[in-house]
Amino acid sequence: MNKSWLIFLLIIILPAELYAQDSTWRFAQNQDGIAVYTRKVEGSPFVEYKAAAAVDAPLQKLISLFEDEEQIPAWYYQCVESRLVKNEGPKQKIIYLVLHFPWPVAPRDIVFRRSKSEDPSGGRVSYTLTALPENIPRVKGLVRVPAIRSVWSFKSLTQGRTEIFFQQHVDPGGSIPASLVNALAVDTPYYSLKNLRKLAAGKGG
Repeated sequence: MNKSWLIFLLIIILPAELYAQDSTWRFAQNQDGIAVYTRKVEGSPFVEYKAAAAVDAPLQKLISLFEDEEQIPAWYYQCVESRLVKNEGPKQKIIYLVLHFPWPVAPRDIVFRRSKSEDPSGGRVSYTLTALPENIPRVKGLVRVPAIRSVWSFKSLTQGRTEIFFQQHVDPGGSIPASLVNALAVDTPYYSLKNLRKLAAGKGG
């Protein structure tokens, strides 16, 4: 297949949020139907990433799974612990996660507010995640993540399928090489979406 045909196929296959990009985004990989892009962020040594995938599960099934705080370690890459800190109503929750990284990098924990918004048509549900590093006391042995900016979007497709879009930029805090964090800029979105898709396919409903 020549290059022009490949570009054409990417245009018609990839989700609109992923393809409608400025020139700062760079294609990283497209594996198992999960396309990943990265870009540099001004003033930060850590790159931002975004990814998208189609899932053979209806929208409400994905929403139910995504909003289940106890299930997060089952799909979010390197997450080993999760819990609800505070329920601020039907649209906002404060959540706590613990992430483990390969030795010698110290494990991290994150406290963030997850805010929900729904399209009036009911065909799309979106979430924004913002860090609240001082919301709860710090835990000995864990490095608190000082900043996270994350967007998740779930869009209903035909034939009971759902499109997932995920974009995130993280400052992991502490002493950790930017090269290691940036190497995970592909692994984190890829494995998180892959695990979420697998989990959704395996759950009844």
